[in-house]
Amino acid sequence: MDRLIMRPAVGTMTTGDLRPLDEDDIAAGVLPRLRHVVAARPEHTAVADDATDLTFAGLAARAAEVRLRLEGLLAAQPGPPASSDPEPVAVLAGHDAAAVVAVVAVLAAGHPVVVLDDRTPAVWQRRLLGQLGARIVLADGARPESVEAATAIAASPAHVLATTVDLADPDELWRDTPAPESPALIAFTSGTTGATKPVVGTHRLLVRDAWNSAVATCCYDERDVVLHTLPLPFHAGLTTAIHTLLVGCGMRLVDVRGRGVATLPQVVADTAATLLVTSPAILRGLAASGPDTELLSGLSGLTVAGEAVYGRDVEAARAVVGPHCVVRNRYGASEVGLIGEHVVTDVPSGRLPVGRGVGWNRVDVVRDDGTSADVGEKGTIVVTAPDVALGYWGRPGDPAFTDNPDGTRTFRTSDLGRRLPDGSIDLTGRSDHAVTIRGYLVDPGEVEAVAATLPGVRECVIVGQDTPTGTRLVAYVVGESASDPASVRARLRERLPGHMVPAEIIALSALPRTDRGKIDRRSLPLPTPSGDRGHEPLGHWEQLVADAWTLVLGVEDPRPDDDFFALGGDSLSAEELMTRLRDDLGVAAERATSSTLVQAPTLREFAGAVEPDQQRNRSGLVPLHAAGARPPLFVVAGAGGLGRTLGPLARRLGADQPVYALQSPSLEGRALPEPSIAAMARHHLAAIREVARGPLFLAGHGFGGLVALEMARQAEESGRQVPLVVLLDTTPPELTRGDARPAWRRAKSGLGLLRASLRDTSGGSEAWRWQLRADAMAATYSPAARTGRTLVLTASDGSQPSGQESWSTTLPAMSHRYVAGGPLTMLRPPHVDAVAAHLRTALDDALAASGGSGA
Repeated sequence: MDRLIMRPAVGTMTTGDLRPLDEDDIAAGVLPRLRHVVAARPEHTAVADDATDLTFAGLAARAAEVRLRLEGLLAAQPGPPASSDPEPVAVLAGHDAAAVVAVVAVLAAGHPVVVLDDRTPAVWQRRLLGQLGARIVLADGARPESVEAATAIAASPAHVLATTVDLADPDELWRDTPAPESPALIAFTSGTTGATKPVVGTHRLLVRDAWNSAVATCCYDERDVVLHTLPLPFHAGLTTAIHTLLVGCGMRLVDVRGRGVATLPQVVADTAATLLVTSPAILRGLAASGPDTELLSGLSGLTVAGEAVYGRDVEAARAVVGPHCVVRNRYGASEVGLIGEHVVTDVPSGRLPVGRGVGWNRVDVVRDDGTSADVGEKGTIVVTAPDVALGYWGRPGDPAFTDNPDGTRTFRTSDLGRRLPDGSIDLTGRSDHAVTIRGYLVDPGEVEAVAATLPGVRECVIVGQDTPTGTRLVAYVVGESASDPASVRARLRERLPGHMVPAEIIALSALPRTDRGKIDRRSLPLPTPSGDRGHEPLGHWEQLVADAWTLVLGVEDPRPDDDFFALGGDSLSAEELMTRLRDDLGVAAERATSSTLVQAPTLREFAGAVEPDQQRNRSGLVPLHAAGARPPLFVVAGAGGLGRTLGPLARRLGADQPVYALQSPSLEGRALPEPSIAAMARHHLAAIREVARGPLFLAGHGFGGLVALEMARQAEESGRQVPLVVLLDTTPPELTRGDARPAWRRAKSGLGLLRASLRDTSGGSEAWRWQLRADAMAATYSPAARTGRTLVLTASDGSQPSGQESWSTTLPAMSHRYVAGGPLTMLRPPHVDAVAAHLRTALDDALAASGGSGA
């Protein structure tokens, strides 16, 4: 389905007959309110996904059929459930309309529903069901894989109910309406610090939460279309789906884990969505995907929940959704639902507060003795509300819950926070993540909040690590500053007491996350002593794929036999990996699939499976982007480097800019290696003669920069114009180390290179032989002075490498810029964006200076 169509109401009632949610609805519970919505808006879309568009009447009819079949299966069970409470019923859910139908059916039948993720391993699901004593699992009968997964989870195939699209009399749905105070759903807490706790919410709490989310906050009403991206097994994902039904608005489910973040803008436009409900991780991915902002212009609201949100997240979001879109940072818990909300007006530099309590919620910050903390004083977050969860399944009388004489109920969270001068609440962490460092109790959340304000730090997670000498803090940092751990630690030392400064800073390209988009602390890589990860070297192509794994998984230096899923990979990270392979490495869509990863899960196997087919390349010319009317750019790869490693750079120079790479023809083409830089330059000039006959625009990476300079010299001597040469982290020859090995070792190395060049070295295997040869050639090469336009880009980790000034003698007209990253990472995301911007500007300027023609 491409478009969510909001149908006009028909029948005896009109849209105006739909009452806004109120206290009477809360007192009655879920089913009476849903019955009213169905009667008022029978032909309006209730829920839609990629394949299904269900009206409210259609939803009721399908849910009625599922309820009848569920009750039949329950009646056939041999013996009573283990508890006197209504037996929980599981729904094995994808993020689709069928799951919403099943949830409504279970609620109507009077059984608490527990939603399981169809992407979670069966052994974990069985553990959860065993904890509840649940016997029946509902699966989507239209998806055989769902039924198969449910069978693996349930105690018996007889306990699996495969739903259908059959319809029944909707009145069956309203029969024997459950009591408002009866259990409605069970949501498992994350369990990151211990055993999972099943939270039991009531029908009344669900409606109260819907009122808080929509009415009390003036966030949305029946006129809105909600684009819902939070997975349904996630508590906020499930309750959001129920809320939209009770409010009476349209809901479009988008499975970001399956279809990718980049598809969201088109769905927003196609469905005329007005409110996007999402997580910080998805929001960051959306902003980073460079969306067409016009497609997002219809959004009037954006709610974010699930983890900490920072000012930079809001700034990035506003850049793509526009200033008219209201951004709300929401804070909740499974035990209460939505607790507080902060409507963003002024954007802070660090973490956003979570605002004040919504509706009738009263949010307090208390000391250990239960007294209220002063403004700015850290304490435990306590929530008092008219409706709170019953407690934890199988754990009556939990001290976290307290009944009050006025009929309200209080829940003591595990969250730590402080009240700000304006009355809003700032979360500072979790009490169950606190650690003792040299006798001091340290909340890692406080360190994270300070680290997040440092320039160049996009995300940071602090954890405690037990060592033989005590507990120490370890920081996992994502961002440009991650490449300089010493600088990060020094800046933290300026802002924090010594005991709060992490002992180790570990740079990650991305933080590992669970299927639900939350930071997965258990998957953070353990600090490893230097040198402990020795393994056989990766080929160039394997290293490119390994870099993509690092960006997606946040695991540094993956080994050839590492398994993607064992490293913490999941369906969402697999989809992100495929996007990177297609966009940055040019892997064909039919190869870049999750099924390929399942069949070849280790790094070496997967790299081989997705490597593009390479015909024997005797010319060394590799087209990266052949289309475009501008004069082509020719980029010489580094020593032993594959031309296709320059793909990320080529794809960022614009659709109108043709780009070709030049690599040694002996690297993959079984040809004799060139004896000198001059010979390499002559070979490359001959290879490009059929592609471009006008002025030459040249660039070179590393050693390739010397070859590009030599190509420019030879071309200009023959009368050809060279308007621009770009050196990408090319070391001046006088600084090259050369080859100081004994003559017999150099001769042996030369024979090894000769043998390698005459056999299959696809994928850049044995590239180190070409690198050794390049060092020797560079040390004896003296480039001629070039007076033409030259751009020198030097990789820098924050310092300015010495020796680059010596280029000014050879290149008197050069422009010099420093770019973030290392010699290799400068050409990979995220640093390649800046390199491409500099290069595109230089090309524009050179083209204009040469008359704007490539003829």
